[in-house]
Amino acid sequence: MLGALTLGDSAYLHSRIAVERPPLFADGQVTLSGLFVAQASAAALVVIWVVVRPSVVAWLAFGAVAAGSLGALVLSVYVQVPSIGPFPVIYEPLWYQDKYLATASAAAAVLVALVALVWLRRLAR
Repeated sequence: MLGALTLGDSAYLHSRIAVERPPLFADGQVTLSGLFVAQASAAALVVIWVVVRPSVVAWLAFGAVAAGSLGALVLSVYVQVPSIGPFPVIYEPLWYQDKYLATASAAAAVLVALVALVWLRRLAR
């Protein structure tokens, strides 16, 4: 349940920010809002998966989404990632409340995933 709360919070924050910053697509590219919707959707799906069937594969997917979210957040502050295909330039060199909260949620979700995977491995022995 703790995992659902941590990554679920990240999904909520990303979906709320996406709604505040439309559109999802512009000039043939996905916008940052579009990326936020994709992250929120992926997070929501793995949260449901972990709650319904908490298998090793589900927790690995959960950890991957959480780590990807955390990595993208931190990278977006310190590195200007160029536009690649339909994806926009990702660079926002400032921290604000929602970014702090999303970073904390994603980091907590990574830790929860690691603990869950260790616990499942010990149960399998």
